[in-house]
Amino acid sequence: MNKFEAHILVVDDDHGIRSLVKQYLTENSFLVTTANSSEDASEKISIIKFDLIVLDIMMPGKNGLEFI
Repeated sequence: MNKFEAHILVVDDDHGIRSLVKQYLTENSFLVTTANSSEDASEKISIIKFDLIVLDIMMPGKNGLEFI
């Protein structure tokens, strides 16, 4: 059974950045969920409790500041 430090939501419209951040955090014992937009993140937040959100500020549609 894995013991995770925290559950982190990574929100970024760039797939490469999301993947890289997820890989790094997962290798360091964090449970990671990703979202590709503010709308996607909102849906996930409504059903999952996260300990931390890593959020891109410059996204198309609703940007990170509007999301917060």
